[in-house]
Amino acid sequence: MKFEIAYDLRNPPHFGRPSDLHYGEFLDQVQWADQNGFTSLTLAEHHFSDDGYMPNPVVVAAAAAARTKRLRLGISLVLLPLHHPVRLAEDTAMVDIFSGGRLDLTVGAGYRPVEYEGFGLSMKQRGGRMEEGVEILKRCWTEEEPFDYDGRYWKLTSVCVKPKPVQQPRPKVRMGGASPASARRAARVADEYEPIHPGLWRFWAEEMRALGKDPGIVPGKDTPRQPANLLWVARDPEAAWAKVGPHALAANNSYADFAGNLSFGPYQWADTPDELLARGGHAVLTPEQAIELGKAMEAHDPGRAKLKLNPMIGGLPAAIGQECLEQVRDAVMPAFA
Repeated sequence: MKFEIAYDLRNPPHFGRPSDLHYGEFLDQVQWADQNGFTSLTLAEHHFSDDGYMPNPVVVAAAAAARTKRLRLGISLVLLPLHHPVRLAEDTAMVDIFSGGRLDLTVGAGYRPVEYEGFGLSMKQRGGRMEEGVEILKRCWTEEEPFDYDGRYWKLTSVCVKPKPVQQPRPKVRMGGASPASARRAARVADEYEPIHPGLWRFWAEEMRALGKDPGIVPGKDTPRQPANLLWVARDPEAAWAKVGPHALAANNSYADFAGNLSFGPYQWADTPDELLARGGHAVLTPEQAIELGKAMEAHDPGRAKLKLNPMIGGLPAAIGQECLEQVRDAVMPAFA
């Protein structure tokens, strides 16, 4: 069983938290988690958001690398078509080196027109830019001699990235996605897939089999899984939700604005925190309930089983999230020792 902490470092203006305090608390919390049994950290990317959604998870991962020794540093995900793939290969190689080989990279195409417009790109190109970008990343990390690349979107000459990542032969390239097309693309060019909705797994598995690849255990509709949007652990769920709910609502509604009509998106606008709980995408569990959920997940697929926490969701002060993390450390982790 893995225990993951995830951050997008949203900081809604109406909560009024100074950015340096917010980011400083994040780094302190990550360092604590590294020393207290958590196994991975996940960082996300978006741009042009009023709440300051983290725009550069690679930089944040480098900062986290300097404060940790054990945590896997997951960037999930980086919006690859908005980046020059050679520069991204260089930057992520540096994070892998600084962390001693702890980088986990997930790439995605994104779904917000405003982000493509802000970078002067067409969303119509995102699929092609994704596939070319993944190929270039892999070659940058592995090829020792200078190479040329003649693609539709990238035409490169004498590329040779040094130093190389620590991980051999290279870090895995996972691919996220929110559509059947993303699932099929991931099967073709990525090492692993991270869909936004479990219904997408079947498209990935179908394409994997068509390509002669083994998809392994494929999650289905009956696969035990944690709530899609938020898992919180507390001895007194009602009291905890009174603190966390307004921040979860802010994050949820911002994502709902991001997603628009995204067909596979798990976020829909809500008027109150209790409405979120009633839908089932957010849950506050007691430690015993969290153990029961984790055991069911582990029994189904030990390789993928993890409990994921969002301890600073929607600008939540780290001290409140710390209460959740300490409950997990003290009352949940021992059941999986």
